[in-house]
Amino acid sequence: MGKWVLAITFLLLSIVLAFSILTITGVIDGTALLWRWASRIAWLHPHLETYSHGQDAEAWVADQEARLLARFADLESREAELQASLARLEQQAQQLTKRENDLAAWEARLQAEEENKRSVQNLAQIYSGMDPADAARILQQLDRGLILQVLLQMDSYEAAQILIALPTNLAAALSEQLGRSGD
Repeated sequence: MGKWVLAITFLLLSIVLAFSILTITGVIDGTALLWRWASRIAWLHPHLETYSHGQDAEAWVADQEARLLARFADLESREAELQASLARLEQQAQQLTKRENDLAAWEARLQAEEENKRSVQNLAQIYSGMDPADAARILQQLDRGLILQVLLQMDSYEAAQILIALPTNLAAALSEQLGRSGD
């Protein structure tokens, strides 16, 4: 009897070993074959079915997780693009603000120059209406730059009459400056 037990044991071991070798080499699909044989056992069938549903659910969860990770990576790349765009927009806004400030400064200077020009024109009109000797007496008390601007706004005859009435050294200096400004 011991020989029969030994022979049956070796036979079972050889079947298991052959099954394992054939499964490892890929000749047969051992997992599927075992699954089919195990599902034919009545008391084991409900447990295997539940396990199968669990595997399907795990596969679905893994698929959804992969999709979410891909979506998350896409959102992160879009966020990085938006951050870069925001940085560019902020830089452009700073440049526009600087340009706006520069333009405002230019506008203020232009307005100041226009106001100065209008006041010089008004002074030129006032002094043109005066007697040249009186105008010269008042003008010699003013800044030379202002006198020069007023004389440049007048017609040449009135400016000449006022230059004649001014002291000689002042008239000579103003004539020299008038000659340079005419160039």
